[in-house]
Amino acid sequence: MAALERTRVIQHAGKPVVLFDYTGLTDEAEALGEIEKSRRFIAGQRPEGSLLLVTDGSGGRFTTPILESLKQLAAHNKPYVKASAAVSDSGLHRVVISSIAVFTGRRLPIFATRQQALEWVVNQ
Repeated sequence: MAALERTRVIQHAGKPVVLFDYTGLTDEAEALGEIEKSRRFIAGQRPEGSLLLVTDGSGGRFTTPILESLKQLAAHNKPYVKASAAVSDSGLHRVVISSIAVFTGRRLPIFATRQQALEWVVNQ
């Protein structure tokens, strides 16, 4: 995935959406590096609760350090985000994402496809 940054702004239905594209990440060090890039990207935005965000972790692997890093990222992002959704292709990932939502007190619906998640966030 050298051509595209995993954390980037895309357009959907004429609205900018921040995409955390963690698809296929199975190496712990690479995943932690990408999560940190996402944190720095969000830190460069205005914390006015206006961002639309989709996190796609399909095909990825969660370890305890990755889970902790994702929890910290979600907590950090809270003041910046208006609406956020997740994409998962795994029952275990859905449990992990739900635990992150509970930990951070954020609404974080989970969808089977990126398209469904994008449709949901732009309509919030």
